[in-house]
Amino acid sequence: MSKSQITFNKKEREKKKLLKKQQKIEKKEFNKTNNDKGKSLEELFAYVDEYGNISDKPPVKLKEGETPASASTQDDYSFGKVVHYNTESNYGFIRDNETQQSVYFNDRLVGQKLNLNQKVKFKFKSAKQGTQVTEVLIEY
Repeated sequence: MSKSQITFNKKEREKKKLLKKQQKIEKKEFNKTNNDKGKSLEELFAYVDEYGNISDKPPVKLKEGETPASASTQDDYSFGKVVHYNTESNYGFIRDNETQQSVYFNDRLVGQKLNLNQKVKFKFKSAKQGTQVTEVLIEY
């Protein structure tokens, strides 16, 4: 009688191989059901302004003969909350409620002292260092 060609080690390797294959299929199914990559193309774009700052908003296109100050689209107020304030240097950041973008402010720029977690209405502009507050109104 001849000895069986299938040894214990061969059986174990085959079991491991099948187990790995099954785990791979399960992982593939899990990744298919929990896919968060479905972002639109516009959400993936990043824009660079004239100062080299990265933004998710496209730049404002100017018509011939138009100056950047006259093409300003920030005529309306944004609403936000003071999320950081350094009392020693009198500066801080306001987080916009809509875009979640942080905007720099200084007491000298604002003209008044602001407190942490204070709700405000503000206008801002893009500067060389980033966005800065130009005008602030306190909300009650």
